[in-house]
Amino acid sequence: MTPERRALIVAAASPQQLVGIATRPDVVIAADSGLHAVLAAGWIPDRLIGDLDSADPAAVEIAAEGGAVVDRHPVGKDETDLELALAAAVDSGATEIQVVVRADGRLDHQLANLFALAKPDWSAAEVRADVGDHVVWVVRGERRLEVGIGQHLALLPIGGPARVTTRGVAFPLADEVLSPFDGRGIANEATESVVSLTVSDGVVLVVSSPAQADDPDEAGA
Repeated sequence: MTPERRALIVAAASPQQLVGIATRPDVVIAADSGLHAVLAAGWIPDRLIGDLDSADPAAVEIAAEGGAVVDRHPVGKDETDLELALAAAVDSGATEIQVVVRADGRLDHQLANLFALAKPDWSAAEVRADVGDHVVWVVRGERRLEVGIGQHLALLPIGGPARVTTRGVAFPLADEVLSPFDGRGIANEATESVVSLTVSDGVVLVVSSPAQADDPDEAGA
């Protein structure tokens, strides 16, 4: 059995988003300006990657002097900084990858980051992202999610339809197909502390969003 190897990728994020991570993961990768949050947490990243157009040169120097591998790419590259970081995490042998990124900023960047999470190149690792106050899990095959009872969950197929079976949610699915063009999976919630999902075909992003006072009272699968 392959030993678990946890990688943390910090993209543009606030230092507060790292407060809940008590133990330094096996591999810490800063993607561009994510370096600032990593340093604020008291860590030197194992690797700093990206075009570094948003990273303070003084912070880059601190990371390099502390032993971080600095992997600088041209601004006019074909991959996003997050894609580069995810590839580096997989190359390090990570079996679990946690991405931390803020929820604001340009919409196109936010969408590109979410799409990048599900890229087949890192399908051998379990990928999770903390996007501001939201949590996103990439599910292909079988996965068990530890959640709070009543926690909001949305099941969003990405890249095409997905065949899904779920247990531990208010609106379970039994080997049913979700389409990325329909909103059927948008409103669900956990009824158990562990939610089990089986995605036999396709890929699903499971998104947990914090409760909002003005959320409409919706029902769906």
